[in-house]
Amino acid sequence: MQQKGNIGIFDSGLGGLWILKHLKEKLPEYNYVFLGDEKHMPYGDKNKEEIFSYTTSALRYLFEVENCMGVIIACNTVSSTIYDELREWKDENYFGRIIFGIARPTIMSIKPDEILVIFATFPTCNSTVYDELLHSRTSDILKIPLPELASKIERGESVQDYLMSFVGNVPEHIKQGALLCTHYGIVREEFRKVFPNILDWSFQEESVPRYIQEYFLEFPEREMFFTHNATLRIITSKKSDVLTKFAKEWFGEKVEINEINL
Repeated sequence: MQQKGNIGIFDSGLGGLWILKHLKEKLPEYNYVFLGDEKHMPYGDKNKEEIFSYTTSALRYLFEVENCMGVIIACNTVSSTIYDELREWKDENYFGRIIFGIARPTIMSIKPDEILVIFATFPTCNSTVYDELLHSRTSDILKIPLPELASKIERGESVQDYLMSFVGNVPEHIKQGALLCTHYGIVREEFRKVFPNILDWSFQEESVPRYIQEYFLEFPEREMFFTHNATLRIITSKKSDVLTKFAKEWFGEKVEINEINL
């Protein structure tokens, strides 16, 4: 009998939990295991070797301990800097398991041939992966790195003044924007208020569930790898009051957050 298992979601922190919220709303029937590496967040200031080490440790745990047959890498820094290396590592060590990057679903949600402004971490802004994929959709791109935003969101701080400091960087004629850090979606209404001239937004919490749904429809033999008991586990490498607050708000007061040594 074909082994069945869970869908894992991995991120450095809250952003992946935000993706999970929308996955459960659109695809509620699957078993989900979220692992947030709060101990080492943010990943945006780490080098490639550190990111690879943290991510492979997390994937090993999700594959071996949590029986995840596939893992969504809900971290743009990981997907944009070491995704190819992760695929090779996964094929060498866990052949048959699946990893989903976040870059391709995002690009597919962007309207082609329109000027685009992206808001992201420095590694994502500098990523050749995103550059190649973005230029396949549009040739005119403005990049705005927001190095402190993810940490502010993790600390539960107001972000409006920080976003306001970047208003002058975005010309009024740009009408399309994309948030290329999963944390940023949590404050997407603040982005709308601060940048009202941007009318079309690409939010990863919308594009990722849509992509997974379409992937399962296209590859039903792979969808069969996953169990349908609608269960949920939330795991973190370091307890966080803010993560706990959002987890209970998004998934109910009874949800448990388990801490592991990653």
